[in-house]
Amino acid sequence: MKKLLLAILPFLLFSAPSFAYPKYTVLNSTLGTINKLTFYQIISECSPNYIYNIGPQSLKQELPPYDRSNCLLTDIKGTLHIDGMDIPLEYHSFGTTYGQFAIVAKQINNKWSAKIVSADIRGDYPKTGGSEYAEIQ
Repeated sequence: MKKLLLAILPFLLFSAPSFAYPKYTVLNSTLGTINKLTFYQIISECSPNYIYNIGPQSLKQELPPYDRSNCLLTDIKGTLHIDGMDIPLEYHSFGTTYGQFAIVAKQINNKWSAKIVSADIRGDYPKTGGSEYAEIQ
């Protein structure tokens, strides 16, 4: 039994993808475009991740090589280009495992505002009481 454990242990220790946090996925729910979103991680050894060319009303996932491994996300930065305006996008956390985000925007008196929010954009909702979605009371 010890030999089997010793044979399996190195595989478990070095099989990082099975223990890694999810890759980043972004839903741009706006009519604008984003040239680049930069995802910054908490540890200096973790290099930033990027998603490029996010079109209007589209879903985009980071492309290989994935290098998030077990790095907690602290910041996301980018710029939304909409109606000839450049709106800075920023998201901040003290360190999260979240990987799914949405870009939302609203226009009030011809002025746009936008933000990045964490979201379950792939529909990974838990099933509850025989109904697919929980009812709001």
